[in-house]
Amino acid sequence: MMNKWIFASLYLLFFAWAPVYLALTQEVPTRFTYQHVVLLVSLSGFGSLLGLFWLSRLLPRNAVQMRYSSTLRWHKYIGYAAGGVMLLHPFLMVARRLWVEESNPVGNFMLMLRSPLLLTGIIAWCLLLVIVVVALVRKKLPANVFRHVHGLLSIGFVGLATWHVITVGRHSSPAMSGFWIVLASGAVGALLWSYRPVRKKAKLNIYEGTANESA
Repeated sequence: MMNKWIFASLYLLFFAWAPVYLALTQEVPTRFTYQHVVLLVSLSGFGSLLGLFWLSRLLPRNAVQMRYSSTLRWHKYIGYAAGGVMLLHPFLMVARRLWVEESNPVGNFMLMLRSPLLLTGIIAWCLLLVIVVVALVRKKLPANVFRHVHGLLSIGFVGLATWHVITVGRHSSPAMSGFWIVLASGAVGALLWSYRPVRKKAKLNIYEGTANESA
């Protein structure tokens, strides 16, 4: 069986580093280093979020040497970290204007919100915010309600965010676009597979682990 740290390393290598590597291999001119770093971090964050679909109820208990509750704990912590990066993404993109002479960062941000081209990204950002809020209050919701709401919101976010990255992203080459399409399709497929009917004797318990585990 695979050790959990090897599993984590492979997870980060494929979902977090692979999109960064594909972006770095492209000859994209960059006039501002800060913006380039923000874009690379955002690509890594989005890839990590897509990987979370595989850290759900899809994985069997004996996939790696860790408890099923530990798998979901990784899902939670990676989700909070990567989700936080993506929620900060639009603000980080505008923040560079603070160092540009005669620039109006607030005006640029409002202009960005009104841009039809960025509509998919804005809606995806709102869905992600709702996903994070619902996750924080998940223990106040019935398990099945949270599971289905969380899953539906995540599918909506993935569809819109992937379309945004492909159509607006600075690194939207055919190779990168193909990577995101395959990764997003696999993520959604993995989630739908985890929602397949299960035998009645199977125990449905999302929150295995300590009852007083912090959010």
